[in-house]
Amino acid sequence: MNGRQVDTRTGSGRVAAGSGSGSAVASPAGLGDRVRAHRNFYLMVAPFFVLFGVFGLVPIVAAFWIGFTDWDGLDPAHFVGLDNYVSIVTDPTFGKAVFNTVYIWLGSTLVTVGAAFVLAYLINEYVVFGRSFLRMVFLLPLLAAPAVIAIIMSVLFSTNAGLVNAFLSFVSGDRVTLDWLASTVWIKPIIIVMITWRFLGFHMLLFVAGLQSIPRELYDAARVDGAGGRQVFARVTVPLMLPIIFFSATSSTVGAFQLFDEPFVLTNGTGGTDQAAEVLGTMLYRTAFTDFRFGTASALSWVMFALIAVFTIVNSRLLRVRT
Repeated sequence: MNGRQVDTRTGSGRVAAGSGSGSAVASPAGLGDRVRAHRNFYLMVAPFFVLFGVFGLVPIVAAFWIGFTDWDGLDPAHFVGLDNYVSIVTDPTFGKAVFNTVYIWLGSTLVTVGAAFVLAYLINEYVVFGRSFLRMVFLLPLLAAPAVIAIIMSVLFSTNAGLVNAFLSFVSGDRVTLDWLASTVWIKPIIIVMITWRFLGFHMLLFVAGLQSIPRELYDAARVDGAGGRQVFARVTVPLMLPIIFFSATSSTVGAFQLFDEPFVLTNGTGGTDQAAEVLGTMLYRTAFTDFRFGTASALSWVMFALIAVFTIVNSRLLRVRT
């Protein structure tokens, strides 16, 4: 046929150059062909993308637009440009909320990650029996709702009937009536204790898994070279655990900037004395659902997103540098 063949696979009558040997040259499949070939796959994943678009992507885009408007949720929205962002950064409450959030983030991350790493190391090195039981015990607080934990803590630190004041009264011999939850000094450490108690097991489980993945041959080789226990820990264990440590710190960062339940319940939604427990999450809630300034609240949500992104990127860069 003069070195020419009809592509019978597509039936389109397309002519492909042949080598004269009678072999057909297949034309590349188009997008429509690939979709039809994997039709069942796309049908299975389509509901997820539809739901994500309706309940995820649309609210994100809407919040971005509302952040440039003055809207109370009922009246028509009015475009105000960057006024909402200017009002946020010039609001004294925003400065306090950022300070409190960073304070709680640093405290909870250092205490939780540090304590979890130490516990995981002790369990991995010295506990032979009952590891599964210990993991379950330390993970139990994670099953409790944050609001329930906050209520329990408010009872423990109650001024007149709290167990903490009762214990201090027993030890000192005098009646102690400290108002812990109204204190500008103690309210943030109490929140840090709550976060540590709740997430200690989660981070410990990550570290135990990481420690168990380190080959024992590395420890044996280090000891053969004359390294002591501290040197093995500092030169072998810690460097190999850095990726998990940074992942744990990153997850703590995201959680701290999304903090809401604990300070809201402990302070009955007031932010505490002199706004000592006001964080970005409670400020966002109060702006939207107490003041009904949805435009400002939407702008604040994007500011929170930017802060989380910055801290996450910094953690990622540190991870690449150290590893």
